[in-house]
Amino acid sequence: MTRIESNTFAAACYDQNSIADLEHALTFAEVDATDCATWKITPTQWREAIEDALAALREDAAEAAA
Repeated sequence: MTRIESNTFAAACYDQNSIADLEHALTFAEVDATDCATWKITPTQWREAIEDALAALREDAAEAAA
């Protein structure tokens, strides 16, 4: 199981979004500047956090289906 550190942008993404939501977010040419400012993260960290949350959600979905 993928672990995400509590109280991080990745945790918020994991808790508040679906797989489809996060996949869609990664298609954006621009990162969400509001998220970056709120969480004090760089655009690279924004994308990495979404990728981490997406991986964890996918893993949880696969485990639930097994």
